[in-house]
Parts: sequence; structure tokens; C-alpha cells
Amino acid sequence: MATGTLTLSDAKQGQKLMVVKTIGEEITMQALRFGISQGAELTVEKSIKGGPVIVVRNHLEIAIGRALAEAIEVEYV
Repeated sequence: MATGTLTLSDAKQGQKLMVVKTIGEEITMQALRFGISQGAELTVEKSIKGGPVIVVRNHLEIAIGRALAEAIEVEYV
């Protein structure tokens, strides 16, 4: 992980983030199905401990499973 980045699973409610990269081809394909790719801006709506991370992208709430969120690197916007 690059300096200044964290994974989506580490993000807290209300944080505005930009996707830096996804780890692995399968993860990238799953993220693309949600409309999430490198450079996408997200806002964390809620992070449920041990559960999904709920983000908002283009006025759409998306629940991202914890395993997928752990493989998405983001940085603060």
C-alpha cells in the first residue's frame, strides 16, 4: 500500500475518498460491476463492523462486502 492510502474497509463514516487501485483482476471486475474503478470518488455512508461498507457514488448507495473493501485502496479527497 502506498503512503497516504488506506483500504476502503479502514475508512470511517463521512469520509470522502478516491479509489487509487484495486488489488487483483477478480477484485477489479467485481468493483467495476458496482461502477467503482481507479479515480472514482466515494463517500462512506456507514461502515458496519465485520460487515459491509456502505458508500455513495453518483447519488447511489452501494453496500460493498468487507473482503472486497479490504482489496480496494483509497486516498482522502
